[in-house]
Amino acid sequence: MSSRIYDTIKDKIKEILKEQYNLDTEVVWTKPPSPKMGDISFPLFNIAKIQKSTPNEIGQKLTEKLSMPEYINKLELKDGFLNIFLEKNFFTKNTLLETIKQPNYGQNTSKTSERIIIEHTSSNPVGPLHIGNVRGSVLGDVLGRLYKFQGAAINFRYYINDLGRQIAHLIIGYSLLKEEKVKPDTKIDLWIGKIYAIMNTFLEIQQLKYQFQILNIKIKTESKLYELSTEDVKEYLSYLENSKIEQKEKEILTKWLEKLDRVSTSLQKRLPRLYSILLNLVGEKIEDLNKLTKEYVIKYQEGKDEEIVNNFREVSKEAISGHVTTLNLFNIFHDDFDWESDVAWSGEVTHILNNLEQKSFLRHDGQARLLANDKIATNLGFKKKYDIKYEIPDLIIVNSEGITLYPCRDIAYHLHKLDKFDATFCYNVISKQQQLAQLTVRLALYALGNQEIADRISHFDYEYVSLVGRKMAGREFEYVTPDELYEAVKTEVDLLLKERNYSEEESQDISKKVSASSIKYYILKMDPQKSVAFDVKKAVSLNENTGPFLQYSYARALNILKKAKEEKIDFQTILDSAQNLRYEIKKKEEWDLLLLIEELPSIIVRAVDSLRPDSIANFSYSLASAFHKFYDACSVLKAETEELKATRMILVYSTIKCLDSLFEIMGIDTLERM
Repeated sequence: MSSRIYDTIKDKIKEILKEQYNLDTEVVWTKPPSPKMGDISFPLFNIAKIQKSTPNEIGQKLTEKLSMPEYINKLELKDGFLNIFLEKNFFTKNTLLETIKQPNYGQNTSKTSERIIIEHTSSNPVGPLHIGNVRGSVLGDVLGRLYKFQGAAINFRYYINDLGRQIAHLIIGYSLLKEEKVKPDTKIDLWIGKIYAIMNTFLEIQQLKYQFQILNIKIKTESKLYELSTEDVKEYLSYLENSKIEQKEKEILTKWLEKLDRVSTSLQKRLPRLYSILLNLVGEKIEDLNKLTKEYVIKYQEGKDEEIVNNFREVSKEAISGHVTTLNLFNIFHDDFDWESDVAWSGEVTHILNNLEQKSFLRHDGQARLLANDKIATNLGFKKKYDIKYEIPDLIIVNSEGITLYPCRDIAYHLHKLDKFDATFCYNVISKQQQLAQLTVRLALYALGNQEIADRISHFDYEYVSLVGRKMAGREFEYVTPDELYEAVKTEVDLLLKERNYSEEESQDISKKVSASSIKYYILKMDPQKSVAFDVKKAVSLNENTGPFLQYSYARALNILKKAKEEKIDFQTILDSAQNLRYEIKKKEEWDLLLLIEELPSIIVRAVDSLRPDSIANFSYSLASAFHKFYDACSVLKAETEELKATRMILVYSTIKCLDSLFEIMGIDTLERM
């Protein structure tokens, strides 16, 4: 970490090394594993190696020259380490005065010259968000808040992926229902998700039957085009079992058939009314859903058919409005929304493809066009610059039907994306599964001669999220939405609140804030590179590393100051005279808490520099845990002396200020009572 007194000591050691040995080297320090070994420790092995000396000789020289300022109590040379014991009362005063002085403790201006775009969430508008999407939302939001807390200008952007085949059949189903005046029976994005899953199933059933036709497979009981009856499945399976089709193709068709049987049966059971209505409407009015879907995709990409454009935009806006409502539950907000279709209509994509073709960076495989990623990375120095040792696979950017895929449009989007905010840097917070697509965008920019833009874009990736006991598949309407998760958590929280004496209004306010923090914090605290299995009961525990534990810690600390006021203790006078107080530290629990308070500013700096928003959550837990130990071990309002009482009250106040800053960065609500 980078801390005020610690840096002063480190700089002094560097000065001595320069004076004594003409040695200009970086000095590192660590925290000893035990307080008996000091508060800060400097390993001397590397310095001794450079000087061709021993750690003991270097240490002796340092202890001779390192004067004993008021913040150092004792120096100790042991086992190649220079251990420093801090003067507790001075350190306490220095830290607490610094905490009191800053309006937002830990805030700094180190990033004021930076303008950062954080693009996150950017889910397809074909249904509600799921908990996997929200991990990106949480990480992106907290990353942006971290930068903002250090003075950067932040622009949160949402890229609406409104092009692509998956949206076209959704639009068809949505329009049919609208014509029949069938109204949504749930939150709009969830309604859209239902339509998408059902229409996708109809489309796949048609495509499967088409494959059977190509193979000249006919069955007697075949039902309507978009239906797959139990009898159909039995006959198809029987035919496949006895056919002479190649084994690999037989296995593919069998799995596809069994999956569609399972999905269609499941959807009919879970969404019987909507499934039946759509099946009748599509059967009556759509002669060839597959063909119509392709036509819609092409026409929307062209952007010239006003009716189709309006239909796509209407449904996409409805879905995104549902996403926004969900994100706002967790104090997550966006500044701007960009449309993938606007990028397609700009004409930039055609220009890019022609340019890449001319430079021989497009590879044709007989059907599709792929970006020659490894060729670009090798020829243009990308591999060398970013120390990439492996071969980078090529990626399809135009499919066999001549339709551009989303990575192709992403290239055009990123040509001007940073200009929209005059950004110095951009983070795309997108799941790890998009690594190749994200790398392809940067390589394409290199190929187009826009290396400077590519070098200002970074993919902040993260792993999968699941709910214990549940599976997710949007095309089958099988996923866990954040709204569903929120209600499940809220049910648990409400049960806990019933045991406490709150008014109905207060109970609802607490329940809302605790439920949101439970989910956001549970996701945030995990290493982004590790999968998360969300456990509702663990997320609301008051005895574990959870959001509610932090909120309870805050309320508990605040309650001490409230009691002081009730007991006519003038805390403001104590604060006003803080500069002249005689500070006392008596117990280990006080010292441990104080060290964490002092460490907070450096934790915030490191969290940004290391791109680890999760470190903020876990430091918050360490701080809250230390506060509870302090609370149990140290009487505050009934301390033995007035000096000790004042010290401990300011320590409590400083803890509150730390949590205020940490909660602001995490986007978690504080609670005055819990």
